[in-house]
Amino acid sequence: MKILVVDDEPTIVLMCRRVLEAQGHVVHGFTSAQAALAQLEGEAADLLVVDYKMPDLNGLEFIQRAWALRPGLRVVMITAHGTREVISRATQTGVTSIVLKPFTPTELARGVAEAVGGTESPRPTER
Repeated sequence: MKILVVDDEPTIVLMCRRVLEAQGHVVHGFTSAQAALAQLEGEAADLLVVDYKMPDLNGLEFIQRAWALRPGLRVVMITAHGTREVISRATQTGVTSIVLKPFTPTELARGVAEAVGGTESPRPTER
């Protein structure tokens, strides 16, 4: 599966890449939402792993733009801002799975599995 990871923290992008590539996925990592959108314009992906709070676009704005380019993409949102409001907005937007920061490799893998499996009602991954 081809996965795009978008987070303004390079260490998070690197960790996600290592975990997901070890599972056999092709992973492209971006620290800029704009750069990730440019990638999506030219090449499809199967899944997005997107941070909620980024400087150039918030995660929900990014997801809307990504869906305009590639409708039907599954989404895992990662966030340190797991308030009820954020989770509710993400759910209403159509986010497939939510993983709270800080997360373990197992929690990330579980979030991806939920997204690919089509979980209808996203919920934060429990610790």
